[in-house]
Amino acid sequence: MSSELGHLTLMLAWLFCCSSLLLAITAALRSSSALFLASTRATISCGALLLISLASLAGAFLAEDYTNQFVWQFSSRDMPWIYKITAVWGGMDGSMLLWASFLGLGAALLAIQQRQAKSEMMAWVIAAANSSTFFFTSVTLFSTNPFRYLQTPIVPADGNGLNPLLQNPYMAIHPPMLYAGFTLFAVPFAFCLGALASGNLSNKWIMLTRRWTLVAWAFLTVGITLGGHWAYLELGWGGFWAWDPVENSSFLPWLSGTAFLHSVMIQERKQMLRFWNVWLIGLTYGLTVFGTFLTRSGIVQSIHAFASTDIGWLFLTYLSVLAVGLTWLSYYRRALLRSERSLESLLSREAFFLFNNLVFLSICFSVLWGVMFPVISEAITGVKQTIGAPFFNAVTIPFFLLMLFLMGVGPAAAWRRSNGRRLFHLCATPAIGGLAIGVFLLIIGVRGFYPTLAYSLSWFVVLSVLRELYRAVRAQRPTHPSLLSATTSALSKHHRRFAGALVHIGVALTAVAITSSMAHKTEQELSLKPGESVTIGRYSITLRELSEERRPNYQALAAHLDVTQISNKSSPPFSLTPEMRRYFRNQETTSEVALRMDWLEDLYIVLAGVHGDDSGSVALKVFINPLQVWLWVGVLIMTMGTLAALSPRAMFVHSSEV
Repeated sequence: MSSELGHLTLMLAWLFCCSSLLLAITAALRSSSALFLASTRATISCGALLLISLASLAGAFLAEDYTNQFVWQFSSRDMPWIYKITAVWGGMDGSMLLWASFLGLGAALLAIQQRQAKSEMMAWVIAAANSSTFFFTSVTLFSTNPFRYLQTPIVPADGNGLNPLLQNPYMAIHPPMLYAGFTLFAVPFAFCLGALASGNLSNKWIMLTRRWTLVAWAFLTVGITLGGHWAYLELGWGGFWAWDPVENSSFLPWLSGTAFLHSVMIQERKQMLRFWNVWLIGLTYGLTVFGTFLTRSGIVQSIHAFASTDIGWLFLTYLSVLAVGLTWLSYYRRALLRSERSLESLLSREAFFLFNNLVFLSICFSVLWGVMFPVISEAITGVKQTIGAPFFNAVTIPFFLLMLFLMGVGPAAAWRRSNGRRLFHLCATPAIGGLAIGVFLLIIGVRGFYPTLAYSLSWFVVLSVLRELYRAVRAQRPTHPSLLSATTSALSKHHRRFAGALVHIGVALTAVAITSSMAHKTEQELSLKPGESVTIGRYSITLRELSEERRPNYQALAAHLDVTQISNKSSPPFSLTPEMRRYFRNQETTSEVALRMDWLEDLYIVLAGVHGDDSGSVALKVFINPLQVWLWVGVLIMTMGTLAALSPRAMFVHSSEV
């Protein structure tokens, strides 16, 4: 019953989407308020129907409806209910329905928000939003329909089961968060197309998309981080980012979207970079679609990718239509896209924002080149030449360091033109602090040019933020009796500015954590027999015993380890239990890492195997990742800063406070 309801609502959603698209275009051409209102109602109906269809697919999984081919392929009776929900987006068909549903939901929320609008631009915006929903709903309904019946006369007693690697709690929230980030960028892009189509290229569309862009960016940031945490816990290689093609495909729109967030501030404040911003948001949305193409076309190999399908050409066609349409509209409106002002000085806040944009785009195109190089090399030479982490690290690390430098200097610069001596004076104290940290690290034995520079620049960013806070509080002191009231007043008056500063602190902490965990990690492979001990770093690790346990859908072999901290005798010992699991349904073996996290480092242990002799010895991989937890803390702070920027007080502060 759930499958029938899901298929019916999917078809109805497609019809409502078609109707809304046609009504919105007609409303724009005729300037008809009645037709515009009808299009918003159809858009809301489409979004509701897509959500019902998605819920119906989840219901089919929970009901173990093995007449449904998709349910049979990605579910089994012995799976916990949470993984049956996860299986909804564990395969191609369900993930496309999730994508279409989020697009429909975004368009419906937009229609609810703007249903009383009278402008011609909003009719084009609704039409553009529905065009995105229409494409993905069409692909879902006609090419990747998750409600197809299993072509067998006998209903199977059980399903094929979900990939064991996806049977992890983080997979229940990582893909929806990531897809929400991807799809919500369709709304700012729709506003951009609406502004171009209507000729209303004032700052209105930028102002109306600020919240949408921030929400999309926040979802994408959290989604990427949760994916990294899933890889850290599930894949057992001791890291969180491997520059995998599919990882990179989610990182690309994050880079261009971050550049867009910074760039629109210049347009709001100085009426500059209109053409640039149109193409930045177009690039961001295009990269979300391109990432979908990469994961579903089979042209790249990745543990994250779906099976190779024949729908890649649909995404390439859609991307081509987007590129041609945006190019034509930009050319047609070129006179309106001209900037009212030009860059007056390289020592200005506008210039530093622009340099920051160029850094983000340089990283973006470097990563894109690395992703596509194997495909290009195979097309030209017939041999696929792969590119690994060393290439990406060598190319991107200098750009990331430059980004940190600009984050520290940019906020101190004035609009239009800065006095060089004053700018130097404002940056001197944070720079001296950053340099002092670098010297201190060298004295205590930290080695490596890039790591030391990264730590110094990260501290430079933090001190620059504190300097700006100090200056703002000092300006409020004459009119406020206490330091607390002056601080509260400064934060309230410059709300958005310091919300962004909080994001920058999160970025600095993240940079420190990534640098430390990559440059100073300890990695060792070893063998232990029951009762034997080994010392690694500040830990003494003893293998107490091996045990086997049968669980509902897998057999587990566990190594029970006792760990003591030899550098801190007062610290109580603790136990870690890495496992190897053999899943019955898939006949696949996975490793479940044992992890001990604290504020200084992670102790990360993987059970790599059991030796074939009678000694009972096991092979272990041990990683000590310094400051790893601060990566997750840094992203949490970035998210908090974004939420602060989204507050109603922040949304209506004049852009001059940015």
